[in-house]
Amino acid sequence: MKWLSKAGTAVLIVARFLVTLPYQHLFIYNTLRPAQEIEAVANLDMEVPANRTVLLKAVMTWRTGKLDELTRITVAAVALTAIVTASLSWESVKTSHWTGPACWYASLALCILGFGVASQQQLLLQLLVEGKALDVDNTDAHSAQVVILRHLNQILALKRLTPTPPRSKQHLPTPTDVEAQAGAPTQGQENPSSKAGAVPVATAGDSPPPPQWVLSARRMFVWQCSIMIMAYSSGLYLIGLSIVVCTPILEKRPWDSESYVAVPYIISMGLSGCMVTFISYEAYDYVPEADDADRTFLQKVVRRVRDLSEGRDPFQPRGNRHLEGFRVSS
Repeated sequence: MKWLSKAGTAVLIVARFLVTLPYQHLFIYNTLRPAQEIEAVANLDMEVPANRTVLLKAVMTWRTGKLDELTRITVAAVALTAIVTASLSWESVKTSHWTGPACWYASLALCILGFGVASQQQLLLQLLVEGKALDVDNTDAHSAQVVILRHLNQILALKRLTPTPPRSKQHLPTPTDVEAQAGAPTQGQENPSSKAGAVPVATAGDSPPPPQWVLSARRMFVWQCSIMIMAYSSGLYLIGLSIVVCTPILEKRPWDSESYVAVPYIISMGLSGCMVTFISYEAYDYVPEADDADRTFLQKVVRRVRDLSEGRDPFQPRGNRHLEGFRVSS
């Protein structure tokens, strides 16, 4: 059933890629990448001052970026709410297709929801450091550990991983064979280590491995939810605007001033969409590698499609993008 698990993981990767497409770079740079950087150092021993400083810096970097993102989202939500409300008062809305105003009402609902989610997360981030200093250089050990653990519980998940033995170790000789080859006593012979006072040697399998901090799909969804809501709200507004403006053409009405207005709108929207897409995928490559510096826009798109078709996760760093290395906890 291993192929079924890999197929399910591949489907989830493709679905996440498509769902986050409208706001992919914001999701990667503001939520996923900082969380991956925290995961890389989250399992260090916090009793060591150097490790504690590294963890606190990583957490504070994530926190600063997230607060800045949430502030921008609240401002954008208020602005988009005003734009949608003003658009609903246009005279052309009365004669447009009903799906145009419907998209605007859906956009307005998402704006209010996005504002609420962003405000709630801002309050949560303030509660995480309540009564604790945030100075990386001057924070005492106890306060730093409290702040780090509070943030780790909100960003990652504590999970007990079950390591899979490598294939080279799956057919090792049994302990009895090893003892016989080393001259150890077999059945019927006295084992010197069984005498009184001898301490039995513990094996690696006696105790389960300690739990590890790993990425949590549920927490990643929560912290990217506000930007997701606003991205879809903006998309719905643009869809509704296109329907309202292009209704005369869509309904094949006789050409008049409203039909002429739709022509430059279609041209400007088409050019704007192409420019935004090109700039997003040309200027901001979400896998910054040295060998990507001279790649063209088409080569980057082909590479990402090939990554998905070959079962690689495009959101992971280049050295850990295969499905077998894709470790996310729910």
